Amino acid sequence: MSYIAAFGMEKPVLARTIGEEMDIPLNFLSKIANRLVQAGLLHSVRGKNGGFVLARHPGDIHLSEIVSLFMNLGDIRGCFLGLNRCSTRCTIHKKWTSIVDQFQAIINETTIDQVLKTGECREAKSLKGGKTHE
Repeated sequence: MSYIAAFGMEKPVLARTIGEEMDIPLNFLSKIANRLVQAGLLHSVRGKNGGFVLARHPGDIHLSEIVSLFMNLGDIRGCFLGLNRCSTRCTIHKKWTSIVDQFQAIINETTIDQVLKTGECREAKSLKGGKTHE
C-alpha cells in the first residue's frame, strides 16, 4: 500500500511493477491486492494503463485496516503460550499484554502517509530508477 501511495493517486501502478520492486510473486500479490480491493482500500484499473491506485487518501487509511484483513487481531490477545486459559500470574502475561497493546496502538494510530514520511518507499523508487508504469 505504501509503495502504491509513493507514486501518488493519479496513475495506476502495474501489479508486475509492484511485484518486481517489492519482490512479491505475482500470484501471491494478486491475492493480496484482491483482498485490498474488496475491502475498498485499493481500486483496480483495467486496461493498457491499468493497475492499482489507493481508493482513499493515504492519510485516511490506517494500518489497522490493512492488518485486520490478513490477521485476526483477537488471536494475539490470547495466551502467548497458546493455552486456553491464561492466568494473570503467568510470568509472560503482563509483558505480552503490554506488547499487544502497543502493537494495536501503533496500527490504530498510524496511517499510510505517516509510513511514507520515513522516505523508505520513495528512496526505493528513486534507487530503482523510479519505474512506475511499464
